[in-house]
Amino acid sequence: MNNSIVNIKNFSFIVLIFLLVSCSDKKEQRSALNPESRKNNGKISSAGIKEGENEFSVVYDFPRAIRYIEKEDLNNDGNREIIVLSAITDSTQKYAGNAKFDMIEVFAINKEKKSYEKILSDTVDFSDTCIFADLGNNKNRQIIIHTNTFGNDPLSSEGMFIYDMKSADKIELLKYFDSGAPHIDSLRKDGRKQIVVFDRFWGVMPNAESVIYESEIYEYENNKFELRNSSFGDFYDGKIREAVENYSGIKRKIEMGMQPGNMSFPLYREAVGVILYYYAKEDMKGLERFWQDEKDYLKKIIPADEFTDLSNFVSKILPAAANV
Repeated sequence: MNNSIVNIKNFSFIVLIFLLVSCSDKKEQRSALNPESRKNNGKISSAGIKEGENEFSVVYDFPRAIRYIEKEDLNNDGNREIIVLSAITDSTQKYAGNAKFDMIEVFAINKEKKSYEKILSDTVDFSDTCIFADLGNNKNRQIIIHTNTFGNDPLSSEGMFIYDMKSADKIELLKYFDSGAPHIDSLRKDGRKQIVVFDRFWGVMPNAESVIYESEIYEYENNKFELRNSSFGDFYDGKIREAVENYSGIKRKIEMGMQPGNMSFPLYREAVGVILYYYAKEDMKGLERFWQDEKDYLKKIIPADEFTDLSNFVSKILPAAANV
């Protein structure tokens, strides 16, 4: 009986020690991710940072507070840079949503002085996420910051900052998207990454019925982002096939007896989808061929304002392409 009591006490003691250690580990992890808690009477926000044998402190006066600290080897030289993300904490208007930080500062090791020095300080309003990715497929990693103003429309609310470390003491803003809900993708599934940006076409439609499409595809090459829609013909061909199938499906329903008045708006919408993807692919011959084949049918079936809108849109695209 006494042995059982001793064993239970020993077991309880071990569990208590485990919980204390576990809580301590979690507290340390939270401190590393959110050094904002390290304040001095609410007047400063500071964090002591150690990387290798180097130690330094980042200190901000109130109301700026450190939100996150990241460590990443951006230029593949074996040394990790320190990325500090901070925010002004007394702006109720700017941070009414889920935006988490509004400034980025990057510190890099100065090999001669053997100390960390600031090489970037920039405003990144309405930012909620910071990630790192090798966009150039050259083992260097870019800083990608996602922004969100938290409006009702993600396409107009979501944007992106992209920074690149050009040398040991220089970081540049490569590209800024203020909207378009840009995201990173690998469209060829070969590991090479692209930035895909969306756009919206309203025409005569209400917002709820508007057409959203992948309007721009960027690749990082030659130390800059270049628009490469024409290089992704296979991707856009798939989108065109899907749009043509949707358009043809609506036509078949009309031919099987559906009233044109009930189906006219969807027919207009699906025709828009086909036109937009030919336009995004920069395939003007394909666009002209589709328009020549379908314009008389569309003119007969859909309302005049919808046909006029399509006709004006196509007429603007084709001459512009010819001039280029």
